[in-house]
Amino acid sequence: MKIKINFSLLFLTTFIVIKNGYSQEEISKYEELKAWKLSYIIKNTSMNPEELEIYKCIFEDYENNYHNEIWSKVIRRHNDFSGKNKKEIFDKISSSEAMNLIYDFDSYELKGMEMKHNRNRRLLKKIRPEIVLSILYQEKNFNRELFKKRRNDSKNKINQN
Repeated sequence: MKIKINFSLLFLTTFIVIKNGYSQEEISKYEELKAWKLSYIIKNTSMNPEELEIYKCIFEDYENNYHNEIWSKVIRRHNDFSGKNKKEIFDKISSSEAMNLIYDFDSYELKGMEMKHNRNRRLLKKIRPEIVLSILYQEKNFNRELFKKRRNDSKNKINQN
């Protein structure tokens, strides 16, 4: 009995350590990406010191809320299908499951747009509109750069194999 308890305790401890390590890695990648995005936008936008401080606060608030409320939930739903044959999944999924999945993704998208709209309104109340426009433009440029980088990384991985 004592051996079973020790084995269970060892298994539970190992599981918790691995899970915490994975969670910390995921958080640090998110924090790294967020810092890169903030740096990119600040570098390419002409804000005065007061606007910069306001922007940093709104940026942190929006990015953290978006990550927690939208991004992590979308990733979780996508991970439900990771490593599986997509065609097989789509052939076997029931109508009600498919409908629920579509509604979930629609609701995430709507909630994300609502959050972005609220963020933009907050920015416009505190920062000059031409600066807000520049921020939004730089955010779009950042997303393009990130997409290009990920696409090139994927191509390089394929070419290495």
